[in-house]
Amino acid sequence: MSRALVISGGGSKGAFAVGVLKKLFNEFPGLDFDILVGTSTGSLIVPLVAVDDMDSLEKLYTEQKTENIVLEGRLGDRLADVSIFDASPLKKLLGKNYTDQKYGAIIATGKKLFFTTTCLQNGQLVVFTTSDTAGYPANYEVKKIVNAEHFRQAVLASACQPVFMQPVKVNISLSGNPEQHFQYVDGGVREYAGIQMAIDNGATEIFTILLSPEKEAGGDNEELTDLFSILRKTIDIFTDDVGKNDLIIPQQYNEALQYIAAVKKKMIRNGITSDQVKDFFTIRGRESPYEDKVPIKMFVFRPAAPLNGGPGGLSFDPAVMKDMIVKGNAVAKDFIAALDPGDITWA
Repeated sequence: MSRALVISGGGSKGAFAVGVLKKLFNEFPGLDFDILVGTSTGSLIVPLVAVDDMDSLEKLYTEQKTENIVLEGRLGDRLADVSIFDASPLKKLLGKNYTDQKYGAIIATGKKLFFTTTCLQNGQLVVFTTSDTAGYPANYEVKKIVNAEHFRQAVLASACQPVFMQPVKVNISLSGNPEQHFQYVDGGVREYAGIQMAIDNGATEIFTILLSPEKEAGGDNEELTDLFSILRKTIDIFTDDVGKNDLIIPQQYNEALQYIAAVKKKMIRNGITSDQVKDFFTIRGRESPYEDKVPIKMFVFRPAAPLNGGPGGLSFDPAVMKDMIVKGNAVAKDFIAALDPGDITWA
């Protein structure tokens, strides 16, 4: 069995994910993940989960203020720049929390970490990974992280929301290569939650934490009267739409696997041999996306109502984030209470 943790984007709303994880680890101390996929704020979380440093993770999401993440400026002053805010404080924070020593500890675990980004030059979804054996599907590009600085650049790029935060060059090993000028931003532009990465790399059990509710609560009815608020709201709407597709497609894939498995069992019960069943589901000259795949256990955690944290989760208020941790804890508690005994293969 291969177990994956997937955490979506959402800025300060990542505190909700911290609350979910705290409750799960408290109730099931043996719970562990060998595949960890992060998008945006999820990329800040999964490295510390990989090395079981929940204390540092909780501090990261309860002690930071907005000025520790971005420096705000007036929109009119930055039209000639590459972003509205300056993400230099976030870069310093990453250097403090993801040291060379911490990177070494992460690599030593042998766990596969994936950070989703979007390349501005070609529009491609690019996934940076610590894994030497990552899958290389056609719908996104995979790049191997080579050292600690490369690791920090990849995490920073995944977390930098375009327009609001400056793009990042994640090309430390490509000096002299044309790609050294490529700029990367938040993977949420293309992939809100990297569930597909977990599937492609052999996960059979996936825990997905999404930082937006399944259904929005009908809007806030407030008129948007300036360019800045309209821009932030537009990006929020776009991100929510991307997120819906990221969950729907893997669920449909898994339903197809479950259906195929049920059909195969029925055929065998009716006297067809296993070899004959395999032959029926093999078409020569065509590769099946379901070949040798088994249905996946998928557990999804998400808030019941929109979390605070401002548009894009770019408002960092310790009191608000502590409340998000409480909400995440409550969702995990309800999940545990509803589990059937047969589901707890990971306890």
